[in-house]
Amino acid sequence: MSTKTADGTSEFSQWVKETARLAQEEVKKEIAFHKAAGNPIFYSRNGKLVMELADSRCYEYRRQEDGTEEIIQELPPRCYS
Repeated sequence: MSTKTADGTSEFSQWVKETARLAQEEVKKEIAFHKAAGNPIFYSRNGKLVMELADSRCYEYRRQEDGTEEIIQELPPRCYS
């Protein structure tokens, strides 16, 4: 039997929520670190591969067989703050 907190949720579910929150904070810190160093970050948005430059410009891209990236189109920026 799990222990309940004052709001009726289990301690385990509270722990899961707090762990997820802390993980998300660390991801945001890493993104900021990479962008501050001038490095692009790569992720997927709505099924599209996205390369976000340090200045927050975003591009849909595809990776070529030789390992290079081909820009397909510019995308609206995404804010991680």
